[in-house]
Amino acid sequence: MLNQNPFGVIEGLYKEHYTYLRHFLIGLTKSDELADDIIQELFAKMLTDPAKTQQVTHMKSWLVKAAKNTFLDHYRKKKPELLYDESVIESLLIENQTPESKMMIQFQIKTALGHLSTQDQAIFLAKFHYGYHYQEISTLLDIPVPTLKSKIFRMRKQMAKERWKT
Repeated sequence: MLNQNPFGVIEGLYKEHYTYLRHFLIGLTKSDELADDIIQELFAKMLTDPAKTQQVTHMKSWLVKAAKNTFLDHYRKKKPELLYDESVIESLLIENQTPESKMMIQFQIKTALGHLSTQDQAIFLAKFHYGYHYQEISTLLDIPVPTLKSKIFRMRKQMAKERWKT
C-alpha cells in the first residue's frame, strides 16, 4: 500500500465505502444532499493528508468515526436545523461521556434487546446499529420485506412501551 499512489488509494476507499457511509449519514442527517456534502468534505480532508490513511488498520471503523466528526463539525459551524433531538448528539459524542453514562446507555440497550428474540435482535441491530436497508436485511435473513417492516414496527412499539414503564 505504501508504494501505491495515495490518491488512487483514497479513490479506492471512496468507491469501496461510499454506499455504506452515505446510508449511515442519511440516517443521521435525514438529508441525501447533506450526507453527500459530508462525504465529499471527509474525502477532501483525506486528500490533503493522504499519509494518515496509511496508518489505519480498521478502515471502515475509522471512516465512520471520521464521518461522525465531520458531521459534528458541520453542525457546529453551520448550525442548521439538522437535529431536532439532543439525544442524537449525545449518542454521537458517547466517547466523551463519563463511564457511568456509557454503562447506563449500554444497560438500556441490553435491556431493550433482552426482550427480543434472537432473530429480532439481529434485525434491530442490522437496521439501527449497522444501517442496513430493508432489502439488505431481507436478503440476509431470508425474510420478506413487508414482514420485516411489520416486525420492526412492532419492535419499536414494544420498546416504547418498555421505556415508559421505567
